Amino acid sequence: MRIGLLGVGTVGQAVARALIERRDVLSRAAGANLVLQRAAVRDLSRPRPLAREQLSTDPFAIVRADDVDLVIELLGGEEPARALIAAALERGRPVITANKRVLAWHGPQLLAIASTRGAELRYEAAVGGGIPLIAPLTDDLAANRVTELHAIINGTCNYILTRMAQGETLEEALAKAQEAGYAEADPRDDVEGVDAADKLCVLVRLAFNAQCTPAQIFKQGIRALDPRDLSYGRELGYVLKLLAIARRSPGGGVEARVHPAFLPADHPLARVDGAQNAVHVVGDLCGPVMFSGLGAGGDATASAVLADLVHVARRLALGDPVPPQRESGPEAQVTPMSEVRTRCFFRLAVDDVPGVFAQITRVLADHQIGLASVIQREPGRLGSAEVVLLTYAAPEQALANAEEELAKLPSTRAIKARIRVEGQK
Repeated sequence: MRIGLLGVGTVGQAVARALIERRDVLSRAAGANLVLQRAAVRDLSRPRPLAREQLSTDPFAIVRADDVDLVIELLGGEEPARALIAAALERGRPVITANKRVLAWHGPQLLAIASTRGAELRYEAAVGGGIPLIAPLTDDLAANRVTELHAIINGTCNYILTRMAQGETLEEALAKAQEAGYAEADPRDDVEGVDAADKLCVLVRLAFNAQCTPAQIFKQGIRALDPRDLSYGRELGYVLKLLAIARRSPGGGVEARVHPAFLPADHPLARVDGAQNAVHVVGDLCGPVMFSGLGAGGDATASAVLADLVHVARRLALGDPVPPQRESGPEAQVTPMSEVRTRCFFRLAVDDVPGVFAQITRVLADHQIGLASVIQREPGRLGSAEVVLLTYAAPEQALANAEEELAKLPSTRAIKARIRVEGQK
């Protein structure tokens, strides 16, 4: 089994190293001799685990090479990765990828090419890094009707929020995430929820058998969060996480959203800290199931890539046909965010005058929003009191309208935060 590797960055180096150092172990598991035949790199001058004649700066040359049986795409980004995967599949070659962006936007089209050409496209490493997740959702939970899914699938944000829970500002925590190698120099895709939305799109297709694109997924990042909110949440018995959430809605559609949310401190996901990832799935037969582990890093992601490689090589060694592609479900009716029902955490700065709390509760009552808990702090040196409200579940539109009206009250100096709350304590 001659392998063409596209990209020898952090993950690519870990894959190449394992194919060389663990070749005997992997080949025995695969039932075929696994050979790293060629690799596409950006810079030929850097030291690589391959001879110079095996390297190329043209990834399309690797895809077209007659001595490559299987392609591993680890370039990242949308293009040319999408075109390279499509070209390899058109030639009937199996492809293994960790590219969540390409799969989120072009997955169904690429799987259709693979089906037509009798090739196989596998992507265990695209969501959750080293966590076995795609295969369990595809096979092990196939008998279940998944009702809901909550996931922590961005290690950068989880690391930042873990440090913010200890009192650091977002800027301080982000700088440490960059120092530790968990965050890119440009962290926007992570902190703005783009990366998590791409991954959630892939999970929605698998867990709910419904088609969607990241454009349909509501996303809100973590930039506006303040350590004070995490402290108040802890006082109320909650932990703040950036969650990717999907669930079947009463009207027959699917909720799909990415945003910060408070979770009860005893929820399994509340204990997932640092750069760890986890996915909590509820099936109608299996009940709640959680998958957790390292969601990023070269070695962890390489583990998932190599698992796919062993699967494909073993199938080819046995002469088994490509497993039939699971039929794609209909395009998902993604529930508009305005119709989603959530609980909510408000933090307000208000004037310390009589009747303030009555004004606040009247606004909530006008929008049929029930009040579950209240924390009120005495005025600080700036003369404003701080009020924290925890509501019962209400439609998102009602909560947004209430926020707008609360901001207009004569005694309100500022709405400092509005954060959604998931689960029951």
